[in-house]
Amino acid sequence: MNYKYISGEVLSLPEDTTWTDGMKLQDIYPNSSFVSGTKNPEGMKIHPVVKDSMVHIKYTFEERFAGGPGLVHGGILAAAIDDLMGYATVIHNLMCVTANLSVNYISPVPVEEEFELLAWVTKIDGKKVMPDILYFQKFMLGSFSDLGVADLEMPFNEWFNNKFENSYILSERR
Repeated sequence: MNYKYISGEVLSLPEDTTWTDGMKLQDIYPNSSFVSGTKNPEGMKIHPVVKDSMVHIKYTFEERFAGGPGLVHGGILAAAIDDLMGYATVIHNLMCVTANLSVNYISPVPVEEEFELLAWVTKIDGKKVMPDILYFQKFMLGSFSDLGVADLEMPFNEWFNNKFENSYILSERR
């Protein structure tokens, strides 16, 4: 299976960044962020972490985020995508707002199951920043973040198919 919009290119962090592997990104906007604010009582309270020039989280979408029976609402997924791609720009010392968000929902996302999300910047062209993101669910695999995504030596689709033949991408950024 090919993933048309995901390049797999991960832009290295700039030398002057203060963000390093293992640093938590939560609480940039603790009171207002629906996705990552720890003080927002209705929020998702995700815990993003820097890993290999990317932003990584493990998250279980609660039943309260369901749209259809047992499935996460697409707007909740889009909010998580938007927030994580925002963090991907922050670790590159950029504070950005979303100009366009287009999501291809490839498979439904069930509630109450753990998913991992990875977001990264592929290119910076003046004021335009291009991030990518993956949602995926593991099936008896080791940790995705330990597989060396930043050091790809083959096309991303080939690498993904080799490593995750028993998993599937749930959404991708266009």
